Amino acid sequence: AVVSTQSTGIALRFLLALIVMAAGKTSDSWDLELKLAKLESTIDHLQKQVSDLQLGQVKQGAELKVATNMASSALDQSNSTWSLTRTQILFPSLEKIALHQTTETYTETLPTPLPVNTRALIVSVFCYFWNGANSHAYLNVDVQQEGSDEGGLARLENTHFNVYANTFYYEVMIPWDTALSDKIVFAVKSSYQTGGDKNWYRLRVVGYVTA
Repeated sequence: AVVSTQSTGIALRFLLALIVMAAGKTSDSWDLELKLAKLESTIDHLQKQVSDLQLGQVKQGAELKVATNMASSALDQSNSTWSLTRTQILFPSLEKIALHQTTETYTETLPTPLPVNTRALIVSVFCYFWNGANSHAYLNVDVQQEGSDEGGLARLENTHFNVYANTFYYEVMIPWDTALSDKIVFAVKSSYQTGGDKNWYRLRVVGYVTA
């Protein structure tokens, strides 16, 4: 146990006073008082050092507690389990997009609620490109959950021209928060399509990620 520096100092000063009273005011006692004064000054200095040490220990203890809490939080996050679930959600308006020099916004509602721990949706982008008469199939779309901020936006950029008859496919993750809306917004920012009905795009939700 740590003894209070204040109570220790009081006891020492009381002892010094008794010594001086017992010695009287002889020439020898003046020397004794001088020595005792120096001793008292030393005691004060030691008291301050002890107080500073105790204060430092308290501060170190607080810092150690903060560091321990941070480490525990990081460990909890590292132990979390991410899981990908495959699904197939179709939206009729997005099954065959063939826009030319126009913009359009499609707001689609998910047909069933997602698990509360859903963190992202998986959106697939499919392009059917027949390339009749050296044609084009350009489509740029911003996709995000309705009500989310800029951080939840995914930009899809697709540019195909004069490619031998082919198909293109890829998937992207869209950040998701079940506390927000159950709607997903597809905002077409630009489009350029030639070649008639032979060139088109399809957008679907093909999975979700939980954690």
